[in-house]
Amino acid sequence: MARYLIRFALGFLVLAFTAGCSTTSQHQGKGRYTSPATSNQKSLQQNERDYFVRPGDTLTAIGRRFGVTSLQVQYRNDIADPRNLKIGMRLVIPNKNQQVPATFSNKTRFVWPLKYLDVSSEYGTRSNRHKGMDLRAPQGTTIRASADGVVHFVGKQNGYGKVIIVKHAENIKTFYAHNDKNLVKKGQRVKQGEKIATVGRTGNATGYHVHFEFIRGSQPLNPRHYVSR
Repeated sequence: MARYLIRFALGFLVLAFTAGCSTTSQHQGKGRYTSPATSNQKSLQQNERDYFVRPGDTLTAIGRRFGVTSLQVQYRNDIADPRNLKIGMRLVIPNKNQQVPATFSNKTRFVWPLKYLDVSSEYGTRSNRHKGMDLRAPQGTTIRASADGVVHFVGKQNGYGKVIIVKHAENIKTFYAHNDKNLVKKGQRVKQGEKIATVGRTGNATGYHVHFEFIRGSQPLNPRHYVSR
């Protein structure tokens, strides 16, 4: 009986120790503003560090704290709109030599061509040959102009089916493809958010979506860097 009680007591102590270790590992980040929803897998490069957004933070204040510019922080973390910081968001603080393309900053605010964003393919996928983003939506969903501009092209292009290209300020164009119906004409002025087409699957498309590109000059760029909402 005594041996049984000793074995029971030892077993209980082992379980208690294991539970204590488990609890410690779950809370080892205590003190930081972290949450599973805002964590991501950005890997750190040389002389970079993690930072978790705190109440009252701005990109300008964070950059100043670490001796880098707000634009360097914004570019390194693919933040389209600096106003969208959330408490607990994980940021990578870049080193002071972080290069930011001159095309990254622009004065015009752009919106997504669909009211509800459902991304089926990101920019740069398919061995870096995908020069836009594919946004899923049911057939006939409204496609809206991303910003004020003038319709530069309306028609068909190989592989893309029915296409609209809108020219904006700062030598920027937005490109909308696989449309079901094009609702504007070349040379027409459009306002941000105005209905210009409907979602389809014309051209080489396996499902209903709009292929959306953001182009400066002749250079396609990642729309996530420029479209804020």
